[in-house]
Amino acid sequence: MITIFAATDVFDNTQRLIKNEHRLNELVQVTITATETAAIKVSDHITVLPDWENAQPPVLLPIMPYSNELLLGIVYAKLGNYDKAFELLQTQPTVLPHIDLLNRLHNGVNVADAITPETNAVSLHNNAVALHYGIIESPFSETEIIESYEKAIAANNDAEQKQFSIYQLAQLFIDLGKIDKAETLINSFLQQNTSNKVTIAFKDLQCKIGIKKIKVPYENTLMEDVKKKLWECLVYYEANNRRVEAAMVLTDASYIATLNNSFSEALGYVNRAIKIFDEEQLEELLAQAQFTKGTLLQTWAQNGNPQFYRTAIESYQEALRVFTKENAPDIFAEIQHQLGKVYAEIPDEVKKKGLWAAVSVSSFNEALNYYNKIDFPYEFAMICNSLGNAYTKYPASIHTDNFDKALAWYRESLDIRTAEKYPIERVLTLSNYLEASWYVRNKEEFDEDRYNDMMAVANEILKITNDAEMIENAKSNITKLEQIKAEANN
Repeated sequence: MITIFAATDVFDNTQRLIKNEHRLNELVQVTITATETAAIKVSDHITVLPDWENAQPPVLLPIMPYSNELLLGIVYAKLGNYDKAFELLQTQPTVLPHIDLLNRLHNGVNVADAITPETNAVSLHNNAVALHYGIIESPFSETEIIESYEKAIAANNDAEQKQFSIYQLAQLFIDLGKIDKAETLINSFLQQNTSNKVTIAFKDLQCKIGIKKIKVPYENTLMEDVKKKLWECLVYYEANNRRVEAAMVLTDASYIATLNNSFSEALGYVNRAIKIFDEEQLEELLAQAQFTKGTLLQTWAQNGNPQFYRTAIESYQEALRVFTKENAPDIFAEIQHQLGKVYAEIPDEVKKKGLWAAVSVSSFNEALNYYNKIDFPYEFAMICNSLGNAYTKYPASIHTDNFDKALAWYRESLDIRTAEKYPIERVLTLSNYLEASWYVRNKEEFDEDRYNDMMAVANEILKITNDAEMIENAKSNITKLEQIKAEANN
């Protein structure tokens, strides 16, 4: 439903115009009351407000003198009926290029011909949007896109249009991983007085930034701040019947609740999100929510509730219906990584554990086919660490030592996880390596090489971590190793 806010002197004419179009009044509401849901304002001029609800690509339109054809053309464009829009706007050169760009972005058509040399604020913004989101044979650099937005921001005197350009630039910074720049831009903006609709849009971006900043060990202050902002966004979206945005917030809230081990709360959030995405027939968002649910159930299972492993598998398999190897290889690989862990940990009778182990190895191999050591070293190291952990859980093999294989995969991980680049990750893998070393098939006599290897690992842990539990565990291992050596010497 599109809402038009009409001034008193043009209200009757606007309402009559909409009613005279076949069934258009079923999709367009004309109101005389100012409302945040209005998409178009009408007086002696037509003002198309920025689309903060993300219903269409983020193209701006200039403020133009009123005409019936112009208003109807814009309405049909907002409804996605571009044939009708072009028919009505063919004598409107001021707006037609921007509607053309909207159509191209909406339908995935090359936007190169829609980039204009105009230097007005609206054209500068739309050129930046074309470079950011459009299909172009020779893509522009990150720097050129950023500079395009900055020019649009500097040129615009309309407060809300300027805010919209700032919002798009902040989103670009987030997409590029330039979190500090995005945060600085948003924080400076939120000091201004804005409408609730605009403030919520920026707080939503703050939530995305906060989630990206959450790392082990978790900062309680950051987690609480993200939870507070997510709740504010959810209340606003639900109050304004913005169901899709609400569902996206619910998915993020489920992730945060999972990190806090609030599993029942997390499940409630993600199930609500799944229901909305399913009803709205948003296949990819539904698959993403299923992925989130799989992660939740897997974590819950690992925390003493193994009955959830099988439902975790079901959720991951639902996500894989959309995130296939062909159309989303990165997400496909990450789901395979998680399935590899689940198959290794799922409880079952002894004779079936070997089958689970085989499926687990297959899933890990699928993950490593994409996240290889050259192109994705960090992810490669993470999967190798997980595969090492998995081998310590597989049933005993007749011909090979699973713990020896685990050590080999830990070494692969440690090649990437250096103390300089990834000290926290390295300590975790070293700790896993040390634990597995105790179970490698023992020889009858004291093994000096293994002793030296384990001592070196334990001492390195002491050097690079401040974690009290890790330090205590390393010291305990050193004491035990020294006792074994003393007994061997005697």
